[in-house]
This record gives sequence, C-alpha cells and structure tokens, in this order.
Amino acid sequence: MRHFHPTIRIRLFLQFISSLSTMAVLPYLIIYFSGQLGNMITGILFICVMFSNVLGSILGGYVSDRIGRKKIIVLAELFIVLGYTGAALANYTWGTFPYVTFVFFIVIQFSNGMVNPVYQALVIDVSSPNERKTIYTYSYWLRNLGVAIGSIVGAFLFMNHLFLLLIGVAFTTMLSLLITLLFIKETYRPSAKQTKSKANQPFSIGKEYLHILKHRFFAIFLLSSSMIIMVEEQLTNYIGVRLANEIPEPVSITNIVSFEVDGINLLGILKTENTIIIVCFTLLLMKIIKSWNERFTLMTGLFLFFVGYSVISFSTSPLLLLIAMLIASIGEMMYIPIQQTILANIVPDYARSTYMALYSIAVMGGVSVAGVFLMMSNWFSPVILTIIISWIGMTSLFLFFQLTSKKAFLKAEHKAVG
Repeated sequence: MRHFHPTIRIRLFLQFISSLSTMAVLPYLIIYFSGQLGNMITGILFICVMFSNVLGSILGGYVSDRIGRKKIIVLAELFIVLGYTGAALANYTWGTFPYVTFVFFIVIQFSNGMVNPVYQALVIDVSSPNERKTIYTYSYWLRNLGVAIGSIVGAFLFMNHLFLLLIGVAFTTMLSLLITLLFIKETYRPSAKQTKSKANQPFSIGKEYLHILKHRFFAIFLLSSSMIIMVEEQLTNYIGVRLANEIPEPVSITNIVSFEVDGINLLGILKTENTIIIVCFTLLLMKIIKSWNERFTLMTGLFLFFVGYSVISFSTSPLLLLIAMLIASIGEMMYIPIQQTILANIVPDYARSTYMALYSIAVMGGVSVAGVFLMMSNWFSPVILTIIISWIGMTSLFLFFQLTSKKAFLKAEHKAVG
C-alpha cells in the first residue's frame, strides 16, 4: 500500500475503523427495537431507516459533484457523531427511550447514505485505473476485517453496555472527522459552470439521476450488481429461516465428527466461515490469480459465487453447506475487486459521486428485494425458490459477460471520459 496516494491510505484506515464501529451496533439494532417496541413497529422503523439512507445517498451524491467532497464528508461525519452521542444519552442510566433512539438513527443513516458515495468518489479522484484493482482488494479485505471484529465487540457489549458502546462509536467517528479535517485535502473542485448548472431549476436532482440512467452500460451494471446482492442477502433472509425451520434439532456435521448443530447454529457458522475465509485468504488469493485475465477472473468468480449460494439455498446437509460456502467465498474474493474497478472506470469525472449514489441505491434495492423471497417461501417450495435464485445468478453472469466484452467496455470508458 506504500505506493498509494496518501489520501487513499488514510481512507482505507478510516474505512476499517468505520466498518468496525458500525458493525458493533447496526446488526443488533433490530433486536433492540424488537425487544422495546415489538416486531410490527420495528419493521416499520426499519423501513424508515432504510428510506433515510436512500434519501441521503441521493442528496449527497448530487451535491458533492457541485461543491466538492470534503465539505460533505465533514458535515455528514459531524451529524453521525451527534447522532451516536444522542442515541447514547437516550439509553443512559436515567432511562431507555427507543423512539428518541430511532430519531437519532434516522440522522445517522441519512448521514451515512450521504457520505458513502462521496467516499467512493474520493478514492476514484486520486487513483489511476491501473491501481484500482489492488486498492479495492485491500478495501474489501479491511472492510471484512472490520466487520468481523466489530461483530464480536457488539455481541459482547450491545445488550449490557449499550451506552458505552454508542459513546465509543461517537468517539471513533469524531476521530475520523478530525483526521479528515487535518490530513485529507479536497480532491475535486467543480467548474463554475457545474456549480451553477441547474442549481435554480426545480426537480434538477431527479432530472440528473434520470439522465444518468440513460447511460446504458451503467444501467445494466446496476441491474447486474443488484442481482448479486439479491442472491447474497438470501443467507440472512430466506435461507436463514429455511435452515431454522428444516433443521430444528441438532444433527452431526459428518459421520466422523460428533459435533452437532441445528439450523440457527449452522447459519452462524456459515456467516463466520465466510468472514474467516475472506479475512485470511483474500490477499493470498489475489497474489495467486494476479496474472489471470480479468474478464476470466470475474466470470469464474461470479460462477463459483452463484453455484455456492444455489446449493446453500436448498441443501440441509451441514457438510455440503460448508463446502458450498467455501466455493461461494472463493468466488466472492475473485469477483468483487474487479467489479468495483469496472464501476470506477466507467463513471465520468464530473459526476462521480452522483453515479456512486445510484450504485448505493441499487445495492439497497437488492437488499430490499431479497426480503421478498421470505414472503414467497409461504407459497413456493424450496426447489422453485432455488430455481429462481439460480436464474437470477445466471442472468447476472450473462449480463456481466456482455458488459465486459471489449467493444462494450471501450464504448463505456469513452462515454465516461467524454
């Protein structure tokens, strides 16, 4: 990482800290609100939080391309600090106030939505196309390392030490804010024409996003990427519930090993397996396949990923599920850096954060659609759902195959430059 731009090295460090802090809190919020307010109200609040994140992405991406990156990052991180501080005070010794906590998490998620596409645009601003694959490999590895550590921290502190945990997250975000203020310089200065263009026109934000969606290559890329998320998120939606229902009693992993697990245990083991494989082997795998053709690596990775998740979607054999997750994890490590590099290379200089905002929204859309499978499981058999999941995967694979043809990609890069 020594040859990376200083801003990128700082950003990778801050991404690790942010992932660790966020994952110590967010995965456990549903448990918190469900215990305080019940499942129905929690579902409504969860939708509101997701919607605030989408609104933040729309606003942050658009404004950043008109006033620069640093101002948005500083403002958003300041509100995140205030949000976590407020949420901590709403859960201090004087009482627990879940609705007040919810309001502060609306602020936090709106600010996260606002800043995430700007972070992505900032990295693209100061990187060259040749080094982006390496950058995104390190980014992917550090993010998962942060997720692994943060999840463990949250598991031990969230229920019994919530105030201290939230104050700790506020402190780490304040640290990130100070580092950004002192060490990160503005990476994008829009022209006067860009700053003034459409500024006074009503609905200019909506028109800008609709205009971007006319970029055919990017629109298909969004669709293909959201399909990947639809499949991946099944693990914590339909697949998780299926495992809990179909393996209610402990069963042996193999005939050789006497260790027994039920469906819920197995879900946790699969998630842990995925994280451990990624944290331990991402950098090693990247060295092994460094000389491979990138299109071949992308297609192979996506194929392994979708095959693995297709098996996980129907199997009840613990050993087969563990092997399938190994295959899916190898595929994930192969395709993600290249997918992110393609995204970075096709967005035009003058609208990077706006494009990244749309990508963030597509990811959220994939997460939301994944939840639909849980409802579908009431009407369709696991075999039918597996066929649908496999079809989504193969469609995404075909679309990426078409997108990465030399003719299509060169045309997209030319449009980005133009």
